[in-house]
Amino acid sequence: MRWLKISGIALLGLIIVTAAALWLAGGPVLAWVIEHPGSAYVGRQIHIRGPLVLHWGSPLQIIAEDVQVANAPGGSAPDMFTAKRLEIEVFASTLLSGRRHLPLIKLEGAKLLLEKEEAGGENWKFGLTAPTPKKRHEFPDLRHFTVHDSELVWLNRTTGARTDLGIGVLEYNADGPERQIQVMMAGTYAGSFQKVPYRFAGIFGSLADLRNPSRPYPVKLTGKFDEIDLIADGTIDAPLDVAGVELRLSMSGKRLDVLASALGVPMPELPDFKGTGVLAGGAGKWVMKALTIGLGRSDLEGGLDIDTTGKVPTVEANLTSSQIDLADFTGLGGAAPATSSAPSLEAAKEHQDQDHLFPDLSIEVHKLPGVNVDLSFYGTRILSKSGLPFERLALRLLLKDGAITVKPLRFHAAQGDLDINLHFTPFTAVGGPHLRADIDIRHVDLHQLLRTNSSATIRATGGIVGGFMKVDTNGTSMRQFLSRMDGDVGFFMQNGQISALLQSLAPIDIVGALGVYAKGDTPQPINCLVSRFAVKKGIATASTFLLDTEEVAVEGGGDINFADETLDLTLAPHNKRFTLFSLRTPVDIGGTMAHPAYHLHTGPLVARVGAAAGLGILFPPAALLPLIETGLGEHNSCSKAYAAQQPPRNPTPKSGSSTRP
Repeated sequence: MRWLKISGIALLGLIIVTAAALWLAGGPVLAWVIEHPGSAYVGRQIHIRGPLVLHWGSPLQIIAEDVQVANAPGGSAPDMFTAKRLEIEVFASTLLSGRRHLPLIKLEGAKLLLEKEEAGGENWKFGLTAPTPKKRHEFPDLRHFTVHDSELVWLNRTTGARTDLGIGVLEYNADGPERQIQVMMAGTYAGSFQKVPYRFAGIFGSLADLRNPSRPYPVKLTGKFDEIDLIADGTIDAPLDVAGVELRLSMSGKRLDVLASALGVPMPELPDFKGTGVLAGGAGKWVMKALTIGLGRSDLEGGLDIDTTGKVPTVEANLTSSQIDLADFTGLGGAAPATSSAPSLEAAKEHQDQDHLFPDLSIEVHKLPGVNVDLSFYGTRILSKSGLPFERLALRLLLKDGAITVKPLRFHAAQGDLDINLHFTPFTAVGGPHLRADIDIRHVDLHQLLRTNSSATIRATGGIVGGFMKVDTNGTSMRQFLSRMDGDVGFFMQNGQISALLQSLAPIDIVGALGVYAKGDTPQPINCLVSRFAVKKGIATASTFLLDTEEVAVEGGGDINFADETLDLTLAPHNKRFTLFSLRTPVDIGGTMAHPAYHLHTGPLVARVGAAAGLGILFPPAALLPLIETGLGEHNSCSKAYAAQQPPRNPTPKSGSSTRP
């Protein structure tokens, strides 16, 4: 008991001395306590570079200037938190017992850096159990919280994703425990590609509602994100943990692409839109239910699953549409949004070499956002600009570790089907984007495809077409992509007709020499067109080329060089029957794609075309016929024309019989 009395007297004396020091010396003593014992307690160095002032009273007012809190070891910046001015009002007696009562917390010129480290740690986790409320009933009696000219930075060092939230003003007001909390916030939001203004106002349940764990906490937010109006209305079961969220969302306005770009997903310029949905979940796992979006003449509905608990956030989306109008997505075709820094098409033409068709301007490829996406989409009807509907569009898109895989994009159009599979990596070990594509075209009606074209010449073109393209390439411009291609390309057509369009591509004497001259508006019938090109380092070599009409069969060979855009082709017509005007002449095509040169070949047929009229010498039928049948279907006219070009085979003589030579 004697030692207890001595200890009690010593403790009381220490309290009296400390109180006297605070009363007499005030701020400097408190600053020393914060910078030394306080820093050791939280495990981070705290500095108060400016003055610290105490105003005694009820409540106690503490004002500190130039406050710095060190970042975690190995952080991207020295400080996790800085503030030009920090003001706190607190009833000192509530710090010892009961609920803490803070009439005011005010920040000016503050910056808070929250970052996930590459090893997976977070810089906001201190070496102690943070003295922050863990349960709803522990939330302090905070009446006013204001922030001016400050910034919140979120950095994921694993993915490189960065978000800057500029806070021009934030006002939190709770005039009493039973009064609703009102919050107003305005500033700028900057994601990976875009910086946009925002303004939000919120009405929340009272502090008494917040401390009551028996019922969900009510939340209502209204605001504006650039030109988009947002409303969120619902409840949160565990508001301090941001868990048990159930919010009804409504969005409408202009420039959905701005919102997407600010969130790290680059998109083309989009029309006005309206959307609704329900956001549910929490603790890093979210579900967007009953999502419906109207975008111009297009609609979209479905749901999203979002998981942010891993090193890289993941999104799974299942979406459907009854109608997509491609006119609502013209930016996907290359039209740059008004806010885009990429060169416009007109600017590209001004700087483009007039001797080349393909521009050498660098393609602006941004690093894709630090998120993994698995998207499944099915569209019943797709409207094109030409008016031709595309039906039954199915898409599976995977975005993983910055690379995009489409497997497949499949749709039905003009009585035919198209399948597209591709893999695109924006950055590779050699530094440039890499593209691998596999495209199949099956039984497309060319006349139906072109029937709405404004040109009567093009509308007269018809036939059933099919083909394939398998390419692998890389580069930083369109010209580089084409000049570095490796692959295999085939195109087939049956029962077609080509109008005067052919005459606009080549001089009349050239098409006449080949025997495919169309008289007046009468289309030239085409029984079959079979072509196949082997592509190596940007040079496409015709391994097979056959154009079959009623009068002639045109055989071709040579190269198309995409690297320097030159042509080195020969087309050789073979008469199918003799007439007085049946003499045909091979044609050499040279020059460039922009300025082709034609030459009537009067000498012997060049070796690269082949001495025989049949394609069997140029390509084995067994390898090509299945591809033709895949593109045009079985029993097609090309298979018949192909077979007709083969040299006759003598049957194996039977025993005791003879055959003609």
